Amino acid sequence: MNPLRAITRPVSNLANAVLMPFKALFVVGLCALINAMTSPGHWWFKWVALGMGIAVIVAWARAAKTLVGLALVAAVGWFVYRRWGAAARARFDDWVARTQPQQHQLFEVLRGGAAGMR
Repeated sequence: MNPLRAITRPVSNLANAVLMPFKALFVVGLCALINAMTSPGHWWFKWVALGMGIAVIVAWARAAKTLVGLALVAAVGWFVYRRWGAAARARFDDWVARTQPQQHQLFEVLRGGAAGMR
């Protein structure tokens, strides 16, 4: 498995943390029913419950890691905004306006080449 999956799929991690306990209950319940019907004296479904419990804990740990990462990004953004505030935002907007081509420049490039970008 890709080690960056936990970082690149935050919504999936959070959804899995919510859904995994329900999946575990379904699988363990189904295995308990099968176990009761086939071999009631030998309770093997407890091992399924142990494995699914580990899967739930791993899902919760990934979700916690995702939430900590999101909280860190939010805290850095809040700090940057408090430190430099509206002036930095205005400089950034000016920079974006200077570096992005305007609509008429794009049309010139599409019509005749790079001469419109000068």
